[in-house]
Amino acid sequence: MGRQLRRWALAAAALLGAAAPVRAEPTYVVERCCDLCSRAASRDAYTTRFLRSFATLVQGRDGWLFRSDDDLRTRFGPDAQGYAALKRLRGALKARGTELVMVYQPPRGLMHADKLPAAARRHYDAGAARAAYAGTLERFRAIGITVPDLGQLLGEGGAEDFFYRGDHHWTPAGARRTAQVTAEAIRRMPAFAGIPKKAFTTERVGIWSKRGTLHKAAAQLCGHGYPDQYAPRFVTSAEGGGDLFADAGAPQVTLVGTSNSDSAYNFAGFLAEALGVEILNESVAGGGHEGALLRYLPGTAFQRSPPKILVWELEPYHNLSKSMFYRQVIPLVQDGCAGRRPVLSRSATLKGESAEVLFNGGGAVQTLRSRDHVLDVRFGDAGVREFKATVWYTNGSKETLSIEHSDYAETGGRFVVELRDDPGWGERVFLSLDVLRTADVKPGATVSAQLCARGPGTGA
Repeated sequence: MGRQLRRWALAAAALLGAAAPVRAEPTYVVERCCDLCSRAASRDAYTTRFLRSFATLVQGRDGWLFRSDDDLRTRFGPDAQGYAALKRLRGALKARGTELVMVYQPPRGLMHADKLPAAARRHYDAGAARAAYAGTLERFRAIGITVPDLGQLLGEGGAEDFFYRGDHHWTPAGARRTAQVTAEAIRRMPAFAGIPKKAFTTERVGIWSKRGTLHKAAAQLCGHGYPDQYAPRFVTSAEGGGDLFADAGAPQVTLVGTSNSDSAYNFAGFLAEALGVEILNESVAGGGHEGALLRYLPGTAFQRSPPKILVWELEPYHNLSKSMFYRQVIPLVQDGCAGRRPVLSRSATLKGESAEVLFNGGGAVQTLRSRDHVLDVRFGDAGVREFKATVWYTNGSKETLSIEHSDYAETGGRFVVELRDDPGWGERVFLSLDVLRTADVKPGATVSAQLCARGPGTGA
């Protein structure tokens, strides 16, 4: 009986096998998803602080997104006053023995112009943008700053994207090529010759996913999501063991950059490998072009051992024309009033909405010309990030100061700022400083202020 059951089972299997159709591999039709909605083209839709940074989104080819204001710009660099102030910053650093290198990125739209749709190319003059970008690099060089020629990367193409398709950051591939071009420029600097050399090796350690900031903005505007983009992850280490930043106590080359200089993109590592020197990475993610400088310059690493070379990485849409930026970073090169005798100094408690902290009086008004002096203000609460004050002059005029530091850059509740030196203001004589309450300055807060002469090398 058992043998018969087996024969029946075999016969049934043969019959079913003969009758079963041969199945081909499944096929799929993939349709491109998630083009921008019509709302994304309306500037009025960009209502939040976050969205305003992405106005207005443009749908590119192959899933690319661009920002019309930032990625498709045809004008670069600061105005005339900005160039003059930038020259002062370069001079102040040089007085401390530090040469400035500016890594001024090309915009995404210029680097990946082939991903722009035909409609966008009709309105975006890539040729004019390329010429304006190259001219800006030359103007930076004309004021004594070393500027790598990143324009040579335009049109390089290649299998790897320089920027992410839906994010404003460069990819690790973009960071590596930028580091290589930057290293070429630094190796030609006389200041580089005496820096101790060391061999570094970069290894791929896996992959990481990137959720794009442009994708996030598009999702808020249009309601649909986007997939993450994946890229290799790299780590650089000194050959023979040791950490990349093992000798960072006395750096010879320091990097102060944006989130593009975060360890995830390994720009500092690629630069160390290309140069063969230690790199101290003092970049601040989320700090813009000023956050890293505001944090690093007054710190002990710079003040005790200024590097021979300071590499400043920034994006082309950062505003280099704002005088308040330079009025802060230039005096910080000399650490404000630290270590120098102030001409006025006092501490006070904010019991009301404001408090007079400094007063040029008491029977003898000093001739404290605005153009020659710096304010150095410290709050007892190191978490204070917003500073508002009124500076009064003996002729009855006043200036309202309003400074807000990034949440990502710890500055210890300290605010250093030059008094105005522009025409019509530089000759005015300082009278007093009233510090005002802000949202993060609580009643009863203590504040101290000093007024001192500008440091050496910080003049025009």
